Amino acid sequence: MIICLINNIFFIMKKLFFLIFFIMLVCAGKMQAQLGINAGYALNSINYSDFGSKQNMSGFSAGLSYDFRIKNEWYLFTGLNYSQFGRTNSERFLLGQWNYTYRHGFLEIPIHAAFVMEVADDWKISIEAGPKLSYAVFGTETVQRNDGVKIQTNIYDKNISPFNVLVGFGIGIQYSNLRFKIGYDLGLLNQSSNIDSKATRSGLSLSLGYVF
Repeated sequence: MIICLINNIFFIMKKLFFLIFFIMLVCAGKMQAQLGINAGYALNSINYSDFGSKQNMSGFSAGLSYDFRIKNEWYLFTGLNYSQFGRTNSERFLLGQWNYTYRHGFLEIPIHAAFVMEVADDWKISIEAGPKLSYAVFGTETVQRNDGVKIQTNIYDKNISPFNVLVGFGIGIQYSNLRFKIGYDLGLLNQSSNIDSKATRSGLSLSLGYVF
């Protein structure tokens, strides 16, 4: 019963994820919104309580941004981003060394309220905060054994949900059409369906974008 309920919640969240993206595209066509592109560095950490440790992984992010002006200096910052990160580590046993490689890929939609201040000609500073919807498009663990055997497993199986909701904040500095942003996000959901374990995620991002 509990597993069925969890699966139904995940199904609803998946539909909500793509519904919000569709609404965002429709609004962009009817409102005066600023479209932008961005790319940058991503540092994420996933804490698995089963192993009692935190896995730090680095990678990149890239995507589109939509800035909706609500009133005066207040905006809604949203968009669609793709981020990918991973790590490789080794463990030595009596029979030799095993190599472990982890890879994650996410589609994410931030929904941030933002306050934008014009501090000088062509210079703006923005402060933003709010939730972010996240969906893992893939996640793999690859084990390379010392005997040459390679084993790959899906991280986001029936025990780990690919859906997450994060809350974060960011600061941006914009000169003319160029914008530099730094942000931090903290996962709100326990992505593990096992009641005896937890899987939580947080991340730091640095990006450079161009606003049209």
